[in-house]
Amino acid sequence: MNRGHSGVRIGSSGLGAGLGLGFLLVVASVGSARTQATGSADPSLKITARVYSYAAVSRGTLLGAERESSRIFREAGVEVAWLDCPTSHAEEEKYSACAAPMGAMAVDLRVVPTSMAERLRSNGEEAGMALASARAGGASAAWVFYQRVEELAESEVASPSQILGHAIAHEIGHVLLGPNSHSRTGIMRGNWDRGYLQEASQGQLLFTRDQAERIRAEVSTRIRMQQAEALPETAARK
Repeated sequence: MNRGHSGVRIGSSGLGAGLGLGFLLVVASVGSARTQATGSADPSLKITARVYSYAAVSRGTLLGAERESSRIFREAGVEVAWLDCPTSHAEEEKYSACAAPMGAMAVDLRVVPTSMAERLRSNGEEAGMALASARAGGASAAWVFYQRVEELAESEVASPSQILGHAIAHEIGHVLLGPNSHSRTGIMRGNWDRGYLQEASQGQLLFTRDQAERIRAEVSTRIRMQQAEALPETAARK
């Protein structure tokens, strides 16, 4: 599998045993993180996230995570439409919208348990992974490893829905920003410690201004791609 990046690495700064390596990056202050907000979303800039929850995530936690992730992207000027999709063939008929082709505007997000994370060759230090953005018109893919979310939640610094929401935003951020898009500040930091979780619990972790501009540009490009692909089909019907 062509992996787009190495995911979020989880450190051990007072968060309990077994959470992996120590932290390498300096935590940004709450005040500096707040200045990263870019304002309300442009309603014309929208992506759809098809969510496949294979892990034992409660409905309330998942909805809370989606709201948290929406808020983060809205600050970057982009709206996210969430589409909860089936995880078994028996349920597919109930979710016909999930089978509809969405082209460049869709991100397939899978929240997976440990067994599936291991098959994806997780090294045990990651909270997720994403495929690099491909301009082939198809959906992009991201994964969140839910066991990592649960381990971080044991610190009781941030709730499971807050941590999951930030992990989702981080991985979709990689889809839109491409590989090697970790940063020293904001939500795209590569290592999460207690300070990071405290900022997450206070709603302070956002995309930087530069990242927000790049995300808006990428979504605009995807919209143009999808519109261009639709033109031949429209002409064929006439």
